Amino acid sequence: HKSALLIILSSTTPKTRTSVAYLSTKQHTFPPTMTGKRKAGEDELTNNTAEMQIKAAMEAIEKASPDELMTGLGPSSAGIYIKVRPEHHPSQYQNNKADSENYLLFMYFALKGLGEVPRLILAEVGAPYDHFAIFGGEDQAISMEWRARSPNGLLPMLSSSDDGIPYSSPICQSGSIIRFLAKKYGLVGTSIAEETAADILYETAKDMGGHMDKICAVMSNEEEKDMAAKLPFASALRVEKMLEKMADPNDASAALNYGQIQLFKLLSTCEARRAGCIRDNLSVKLDEFRIAMEKRPGIAAYLTSSVCFPYTKGELGQEGGYVYVEPFKRGS
Repeated sequence: HKSALLIILSSTTPKTRTSVAYLSTKQHTFPPTMTGKRKAGEDELTNNTAEMQIKAAMEAIEKASPDELMTGLGPSSAGIYIKVRPEHHPSQYQNNKADSENYLLFMYFALKGLGEVPRLILAEVGAPYDHFAIFGGEDQAISMEWRARSPNGLLPMLSSSDDGIPYSSPICQSGSIIRFLAKKYGLVGTSIAEETAADILYETAKDMGGHMDKICAVMSNEEEKDMAAKLPFASALRVEKMLEKMADPNDASAALNYGQIQLFKLLSTCEARRAGCIRDNLSVKLDEFRIAMEKRPGIAAYLTSSVCFPYTKGELGQEGGYVYVEPFKRGS
């Protein structure tokens, strides 16, 4: 049995789920990013406790069978620990090469949900990181005591010891994590105005996400579209104008912003729910944007990798909640 998955993201990844290499538990050492660089005066007991929690989680992962079929969130004997090491690090972004073994640690459930945009950002910039994914039914003793560690008792949470955020004091809230990553890697533009524009698009895309049923609906004619300002059909026209002033995703050397990543996540989910709905109900330009984003080297590699978890039935608007549409083996 092995303790972790190593995923090498490559832009030449074929359109199938990526096979991954296992790392031997005998060579495994606990990632420094989990406990963080020890500061003067930091509580020794806190560090020791964190190391014990990590050890317990890794031991549970080691014992779990790689052939176990994962059908969705729920009871589980252990989480999944993934080491993501991209092959390419686009030069338009900053801080995307690890100068030490203090890799950023991201923790969330083994589904897209609120973890997808942070993962997409990390994929786009080509940043190496460690990902601990859980299925929700694990005992806290083997899931790094995340309820006690997270500032708000919820996931996702993130630690980055190189940025003064040790495992003992992670950050939480998906929006806070997204903005942190955007600033760290350079997805906020080059001015206050550009950063504000990125945030406006980010918030607009989030608002549109509250109306996915309308976006994905089958409509017989244009008269069925309610063009009220807060609804997605009117918002789509405004989003088009926002994108005109931002980086072109067709340009592989262009630096995107986090609002574009949030918008892509929304459009991708809608398209997965009903193929063609973006073009039918929103606009051709937004569908072209979605397609261009899918072809970005880092994102394309991520979308076909094992760290990209399958949709749940609930995410696709089907009955079944957190059951995966496509179950997978723990070791795949």
